[in-house]
Amino acid sequence: MKAKKKRVSIISRESDDKTLDIAMLEAELLKRGVKVTVLSKLLTKDKSLKAVGYAGHVLRQEAAIIASDVVVLDTYCIPASMIPHRKNTKIIQMWHALGAIKKFGWQTVGKEGGSSEKVARLMKMHNGYDYVVSPSDITAQYFCEAFRSDSSKIVKYGLPRIDYIKSVASGDRRDELRSRILSKYQQLENGKRTVLYAPTFRRGKAVDVKSLADAFDTDNYNLVVKLHPLYRGDSEETSGDRANTIYDETFSSYDWLSVADIIISDYSSFVIESTLADKPLYIYAYDLEDYETNTGLNINFDAEPIAPYVFRSADKLAAAAASEDYDFNALHAFRDRYIDINTENCTAALADFIVSLADR
Repeated sequence: MKAKKKRVSIISRESDDKTLDIAMLEAELLKRGVKVTVLSKLLTKDKSLKAVGYAGHVLRQEAAIIASDVVVLDTYCIPASMIPHRKNTKIIQMWHALGAIKKFGWQTVGKEGGSSEKVARLMKMHNGYDYVVSPSDITAQYFCEAFRSDSSKIVKYGLPRIDYIKSVASGDRRDELRSRILSKYQQLENGKRTVLYAPTFRRGKAVDVKSLADAFDTDNYNLVVKLHPLYRGDSEETSGDRANTIYDETFSSYDWLSVADIIISDYSSFVIESTLADKPLYIYAYDLEDYETNTGLNINFDAEPIAPYVFRSADKLAAAAASEDYDFNALHAFRDRYIDINTENCTAALADFIVSLADR
């Protein structure tokens, strides 16, 4: 008798297209002969559940969950949390960020940027996970709080993007990505250092790009700005006409690691992810107190190994970057706190774990 094919569904509301993690994980599962269903459709707090097509999409999600041995999520999923599923079906939360610098989920219930407790309970927010993927013990604590999950459900694996980032930063993808970027932006081949600024989103508030653009001397630096794809409209591109400033919408922040000499971010998980590139990292936290009050942070930057590279002033940040005296031991210590797993072949390791669950 022919063996029944293992069935895995991957469900996301992060994008209408497959995210990097999903595409890489799907490809790896297909290599193992797994039947994979991917359901990806963007849904944000700014969109209503009554949006055209989404109600039907939820029904498709439920049908996929019922038919699957394993379901992999990268955010909250309505039917996975609210509707009972087969006892043998395992639900894995593979959160869409490698870290948890910002508070989210149950950590922000009742706050300005979070859900009300009534809605969170009604929607059974983050209920029903059998496993939660985490890249470190510290991050696992934050995930347990955000998902109201027991620590016994934590499994230590890296997201597929780790493989991609390492490949782009110093592996076999580096030359190809670098060539593509420089072909599009030939002005970067000017002998100047390239600064990549990748801030997190601030709903309804502008990102301060201008201060950084003014602080970095255009005689010595190119500035590349990668704004959050969902909230570009909330940012003031006031430096768009400034020499050597590029607002890119073609390549990912990870792709830019093949070109960047200096990395600047803030409360985005990119802060943790970019440490894998082993390049000078600076935190531009000009609105730290406001962000802590309205959203909340899990990380106290002033207590981290990279504390000397956290700045509220763009001028002081630029001056520090100009010194070229960077403590990579501090960067590595920070990285090892938040990525304490084996980072070799993360996609394959996660796929193997999923297949092992499907076999049970």
